[in-house]
Amino acid sequence: MAESWIVKLKYVAEKASIKQAEKNLNSMFSRVTNTFRKGFKKALKGISFAGGIAAMGTALAALLNPMSQLNDRINATLNKAGNIKDRAQGAGTDIKTYLALQGYAASKGVNEEALLQAMSRMQVMVGEAKAGTKNALYNYRNETDMGKVFYNVMNAIAAEQDPAARAKLASDIFGQRAIAQLGPLVTEGFLKDDFNNILKGVNLSKVEKSVLGLDAMGDKQAALQFRREMQDLIAKGGSINGKTIQYQHAAEKIRLDKENAQLKNYESIAVIDVTLQKLLGIATTFVTKLEPAIVLLAGALDAASKLPALIEKCFNDMKGLLPKWLGGK
Repeated sequence: MAESWIVKLKYVAEKASIKQAEKNLNSMFSRVTNTFRKGFKKALKGISFAGGIAAMGTALAALLNPMSQLNDRINATLNKAGNIKDRAQGAGTDIKTYLALQGYAASKGVNEEALLQAMSRMQVMVGEAKAGTKNALYNYRNETDMGKVFYNVMNAIAAEQDPAARAKLASDIFGQRAIAQLGPLVTEGFLKDDFNNILKGVNLSKVEKSVLGLDAMGDKQAALQFRREMQDLIAKGGSINGKTIQYQHAAEKIRLDKENAQLKNYESIAVIDVTLQKLLGIATTFVTKLEPAIVLLAGALDAASKLPALIEKCFNDMKGLLPKWLGGK
């Protein structure tokens, strides 16, 4: 097994060699620094002072507020839970059954809206059958859980061996576009193995509990929001007056003037943004290529004599990545 040169390398440098290495390093870094400095001067030439200020303002304004993101996530989660509960109720079933059907349908390429539309049509027919109409779902007239009815109806349709009879039955219940909208649910029904794979590792009882809890929190959030907004109207009613509106007008005019100034300097802002993005990528690549030099420094003092040449080579290699205005090829 070959021995590591990093471990075995031992060298006691003389004072003169250290000075020479330092001189070489300073010379090399000066060349690299000057190249970048010249490139920046060329890239930023012609950009007005106002343009630079506008660019910095734009960059600061783009910073995301973490609290805003978290509040958006809270609101989205509460809305999602509320939608799940409402859709399950609208489909005439419980949350667990609805989510199981919806998850299976999605895995077969059937979107949620098509599923809800099909279940809605089915509910109408079951209601008509309960009222005495002998339609295709008459045998299900006494059922109350429409999720289970939908599951059984789809399996009954899929069990029909004659494709023409199957298509007619699906069309009679779910409409002429049933096959196009429900696809595999019509031809396959609900396959137990596929169902088990989809639900593997998913505790629908816990999901249902979370949905109900979050929906309750959504109701509480709405009540608090209503109370807060009403109290805020009272507070603002005592604060907003004619002077407020005048100052608002002045402030808005200044804002629009600033916005128009930024638009005039749009090109400058874009140049700065693109330049910074390019330099970020270049810097990442440069640091990666510089890693062997860092290993040399960590290995032994003798690396100092090799470091300038290695970094010089690294910088030359980078020229293929650098834009021309930064000294690239």
